[in-house]
Amino acid sequence: MLVLKAIRNILIGFGIANISLLIFILFAGSYGWTQMDMALLRTQVIGSMAYGALCGIVSLVHESNQLSLFTKSSIQFFGFVAGYGIFGYSLGWFHSLENMLLMFGIYIVIYVLIWLSFYFFQRRLADELNKGIK
Repeated sequence: MLVLKAIRNILIGFGIANISLLIFILFAGSYGWTQMDMALLRTQVIGSMAYGALCGIVSLVHESNQLSLFTKSSIQFFGFVAGYGIFGYSLGWFHSLENMLLMFGIYIVIYVLIWLSFYFFQRRLADELNKGIK
């Protein structure tokens, strides 16, 4: 069962990575970057998909019932950030230290917003289920 969940998460990661890359390509095109080397594009697509797969695998930590929510979220957060740093550096996503710090800041803000959205959604759902039981 864990293997099927891992495959599902990897495929979801592939999809999110490719959607993110498509958004980047659309923005790049609107700023006048109309030509791209196919070898570079291929490298970016494969790298983005590999990072998406890593995120899907790291997300499996939430399947554990033995760890606290804080521990699971911490493992996921540091796995995502470490992967983002490694993939971002190797794929040339950062052009300078300032750029890298800015990108990490944006990444952390987006992560926190998504995490809070999921947390409050799950909390509201649990409250509704508890009211239904009473």
